[in-house]
Amino acid sequence: MSGDRSDLDLGVLLGAWMDDAAPPSIPVPVLEEAFARTMSSRQVRVYPWERLAGRPRRAQGTTAFALAATAALLVAVLAFGMLGGGFGVAPVPGPTPSPSPTPSPTAIPFSAFPPTPSPSPFPATPIVPTATVAALKAQSLGTDGKALWLLTETGSVARIDPATNKAGAGIQTGGTTDLYNGISVDKNGVWVTDWDTTTLFRIDPTTSKAKTIEVGPFLKGVLATGSAVWVAATHDGKVDRIDPATNKVVATIPVGPTGNSGPNWLGAGFGSIWVSVPNASAVVRIDPTTNAVQATIKIPVEVAACGSFAFTATDVWTQSCGGRPTMARIDPATNLVAAVIRPAGPVSGPNVINGAAWVSVDTSPAAPSYLARLSSRQDAVDLGLAPGPDFGGGGDLIVVAGSAWVIDGGNDRVLRLPLADFPPG
Repeated sequence: MSGDRSDLDLGVLLGAWMDDAAPPSIPVPVLEEAFARTMSSRQVRVYPWERLAGRPRRAQGTTAFALAATAALLVAVLAFGMLGGGFGVAPVPGPTPSPSPTPSPTAIPFSAFPPTPSPSPFPATPIVPTATVAALKAQSLGTDGKALWLLTETGSVARIDPATNKAGAGIQTGGTTDLYNGISVDKNGVWVTDWDTTTLFRIDPTTSKAKTIEVGPFLKGVLATGSAVWVAATHDGKVDRIDPATNKVVATIPVGPTGNSGPNWLGAGFGSIWVSVPNASAVVRIDPTTNAVQATIKIPVEVAACGSFAFTATDVWTQSCGGRPTMARIDPATNLVAAVIRPAGPVSGPNVINGAAWVSVDTSPAAPSYLARLSSRQDAVDLGLAPGPDFGGGGDLIVVAGSAWVIDGGNDRVLRLPLADFPPG
């Protein structure tokens, strides 16, 4: 999944508008002081008719203080509502998980994860690409560990040959108009969703022929695991499991409420299938043996729960979408969010390189974009790599054929990078 693929659902649009209209958070001491001052002051009402002739004017100091107290109260009430405190649109809880393991029961506030000091990744260490592949309107990358496949914004899928560093002829899988489509590759083929229809495409890599599988509307994330293909039905609040032997849906797992901004992207790790569900403010963990929900993990409000996943030896990493520069680190042993990471800009879906989680960070136009290593010890970015001064970050980062490959969307290309340039964490 590419980091610059904004989720255009209503819920995310409203979230972006709220971020622009008001600060994402107000310091707790400010709220406490405003509340204390307001409650301790004499509540004075000023009626319009008191401006009429013959009405005595209030003392100037009293009026000014009353106005200030009222303003402070309004700020406190607005902040309370924005942070989910009793009014406004609150996230709808996901389905009840199995008794074990136990998820976090409630939404996590901003203050639970204060900023963590960390070394600046700048200046980012320069690295030199070993090859450049022209890729007009590149959207996503997929691999089965052997071949590299490219999905473009036009719905075209092409195989990139690591021997020649060139993309083959495009295979059309349907029109892409809103960047919602997903791609995944396994031994059974190349799987591509089409948001605009009810179709999942299955491409035979040998014949380059595409077959269609009718699944349902608003298909987004797709994950092929060899024995199953998992598809996120965004507006239906469910994940569909498809048997690649029959191309039929064999299980449907509810993971959240129906409606806009439902299940987005998927990942496989720690013996589970993971799916991000923004309208439940949660990540849901599924048992692939029983198709049962193992846990519904509440995500802090600072992180938009609509990212993809990377799995290191001890952690699950997921990023915000919609341009929000935040990530979450989940402890799979407890099914709790262990930390919030705040890169310098929006990031791509995380990927593991040499044992560490890496993302592509988009810091343009303020600064050159770069690739960032995530540290679970510091809960921050601890190293940056710069694959050129004009690199446009935020695109998919993937490993195949002994190299790291990253989308450089601003320059319509895919860069091939040496794995030796990525130090382990």
